Amino acid sequence: MENKLTASNQNPRYTLNERLKAIIVLFRPHQYYKNVLVFFGLFFSKNLFRVDLWFPIIMAFVILCLVSSLNYIINDFRDKEKDRHHPEKSGRPFPSGKISNIEAIILMIILVVIILGLVYLIPLTSTQISLHTPQTPEGEILQAGQIIPESIEAFFLVILGLFVTSQLYSLFLKEIVFADVVTISVNYVWRAIAGAVLITVSVSPWLIILCFITAMMLSVAKRKGDLALLGSDADKHKAVFTNYTPELLNQSLSTITAIEILAIFIYLVERHPKETVFIVVALPLITFLFFRFLFLISRDTVASRKAERLFLDRQLLITGFIIVILFLVAIYFPNMLDNLLGIPDPV
Repeated sequence: MENKLTASNQNPRYTLNERLKAIIVLFRPHQYYKNVLVFFGLFFSKNLFRVDLWFPIIMAFVILCLVSSLNYIINDFRDKEKDRHHPEKSGRPFPSGKISNIEAIILMIILVVIILGLVYLIPLTSTQISLHTPQTPEGEILQAGQIIPESIEAFFLVILGLFVTSQLYSLFLKEIVFADVVTISVNYVWRAIAGAVLITVSVSPWLIILCFITAMMLSVAKRKGDLALLGSDADKHKAVFTNYTPELLNQSLSTITAIEILAIFIYLVERHPKETVFIVVALPLITFLFFRFLFLISRDTVASRKAERLFLDRQLLITGFIIVILFLVAIYFPNMLDNLLGIPDPV
């Protein structure tokens, strides 16, 4: 009995190199792109060129990545028996036996210690500018970001919220139809809020709304891809698939996409009413971006289940890059595009 237990914990079938690769797989670094949302607060509060804020925000990004990995490890550990019967997940470290139970617990403890240590080490910043400076011609209040003990505490509470929400999802919310995609979407919002509270700038309602709707769109697309992959056996892997149908998911995806595009249009008109060129150029590009997304996931179910594959699409990448540049110019150099073309400000 003792020999069997020892053998099981040491995983003698796999070399050290294979097990190290398994740990990397367990961390899922290909999912870290979601944590880029932590930079949104820095970007939209007009603090992008504040060099003193970059290192703390990069630390926040690393912390969020480690929290994500911690969640993945706990969830995979909990679901290892179900994953053994999944066509793709059966090769994961736990179901395949590459990582033992003891090793999993050690990894979790190490991650928790590192996360808490990094939060404690986030450097404080100070600024000579008031947090509320005079309004710009556009009527927006500029905010000078700073990192103080209270903001680090708020950041810790946000990442704690991300962890708790993820665990609630794994425990029971993933089995409730549409509660699963809503919970996943809330986790995206947590990531965006984390960056804003860390540098002590106000959290825009637009930041929350647009992050949430975009995450809903990606989550519903993933459910659609999962259902297509698993077919009639879908409910054996997740009970929630008993209630999902391709028709329901297609209708939901179309509705959410329409809401997303409309919300962005309202945001552009409300926040950048005098940026004529920006709005005229951004509207068709944003519309194309979302319809390109729908086109890709309709042709490739793998792309709908693994959103990181969408970054391989050249048209999507080029369009997204141009949109980011347009936002950068509109936010940090207001009216520049209009002035270049000699367009007068709208009355």
